[in-house]
Amino acid sequence: MDKKPHATHVDAYLIQKVKELRTKKGLSQAKLALALDVSVGYIGHVESPKDRAKYSLSMLPKLASVLECEYADLLPPITK
Repeated sequence: MDKKPHATHVDAYLIQKVKELRTKKGLSQAKLALALDVSVGYIGHVESPKDRAKYSLSMLPKLASVLECEYADLLPPITK
């Protein structure tokens, strides 16, 4: 039985937003991986809908810096 945790709504939003911003900036998966100090394969796993790899909270500062955005830009809007 597969015990990997499923991506939450926040995880899915973050993954899609990073991919969107990465492609808008013309960054390849390899360049993002280098900036985050992770393997290229890791970024590929995160962006693959068939895989359950996710970005960790500790990566948010680097992601925001590399993508030149605020943390809030990477997270879904808060609804009341």
